[in-house]
Order: sequence, then C-alpha cells, then structure tokens
Amino acid sequence: MNPIQLRELLKKIVEKKDERAFSTFFDHYHTRLIKLALLFVPRFDQAEEVVSEVFLNLLRKRETLLSIQHFEGYLFKMVKYEALNYLKSNKSKFAGNILIDDVQDYLSPDNNDPEKNMINHDLGKLLNHVIERLPPKRGLVFRMVKDENMSYKEVGEILEISERTVEVHLKLAIKDLRKALSHYYNENKGVIPLSRQRFLSILL
Repeated sequence: MNPIQLRELLKKIVEKKDERAFSTFFDHYHTRLIKLALLFVPRFDQAEEVVSEVFLNLLRKRETLLSIQHFEGYLFKMVKYEALNYLKSNKSKFAGNILIDDVQDYLSPDNNDPEKNMINHDLGKLLNHVIERLPPKRGLVFRMVKDENMSYKEVGEILEISERTVEVHLKLAIKDLRKALSHYYNENKGVIPLSRQRFLSILL
C-alpha cells in the first residue's frame, strides 16, 4: 500500500467511519504488526493482545489520524510502546527481561539451496542460542532487519535511535554470530563440504 492509498483509506475511516475501509486497513497491517510485537513479547497470544489494543486505540482517536506525519512509523511505535507496557504490567512474570520464544529458524529448508539444507539441526540451535544471548537491543535490531526485512530507517524510527546506531548494532550482532559459526565450522569441517567463506555466506 503506497502513501496515497493509505491516505485515502484513512480518510474513509476518519470522515465516513467506513467499516470496510477499516477492515482493509486491519488486513493489510495485522500480520506485520503481530510479527513486530513478537520481537518484544514471548508468545503469539500476547502479541495478538498487544496488536488488538493498538487497533482499538487507533479507533478511539481516529479523528486525529489524518494529522499524523509518517503514519507507518507512528503505527510501529504504537506497537512497540504497547508491547513494552504489556511487559511492564507483567514484570513479575517476565522478570524484567524481553523474552523471545518465537525465533525463526534461519536454517529452515530451502529447496532452491541444497547446500543450505545440508546444515543440520544442531547448528540451528546454536544460532538461536547465540541470538538469544545477544544484548537485548542488539538482538532486537538483528531480528527487525533480518526477520522483518525492515530498513535501517524504519528500525531507527521505532527504537528511536539513529540509522548509524542501527548499523553498529547489526554489525556487532553479525560479528558475534560469525564467531560462533566459525567455531562450529572448525569443529565440524570434516563433514561440511564447503569452504569457510561459503559456509558463512549461506547463513549471514
């Protein structure tokens, strides 16, 4: 949906209270917002709760929607703040940590790349373990860029950091992952029919 289409959709929601327009808006953003919320909260049902509250808040103040600049960035920030509020209200359960259970397996089968399919499940667990142990913001930046294909600008706007800081976090995360992968390669190179460079390029 381009900015002009989004603007027209918001006009229908605000000025005509068009339910069909809101349904279109909901369908377009719902899945993406769920994925974003899952970067902050650990379970899918919790992400759904966060996103539902965001949509409700949009409806409550729909008269102001047309005055919002950079609407998508604003929407993504709403999800972030709602998720952080959710964590804060459940801090005894989460012990103050941002937990992430729904980790995408970077080594999922890819029929177009048989070399990638060769990598075994143990390596997948190693990668997930390293990602989970990254400093929270570094891990979050890595997931937003690699999992959600967000641009540095989008990530920076949501986390309220500069694009340069996003780049630094991502480089540090990749450095940590490459170190773990290199160690794995050294231990298993006898059964990995790839050069170190090819092995790392498949995964990062």
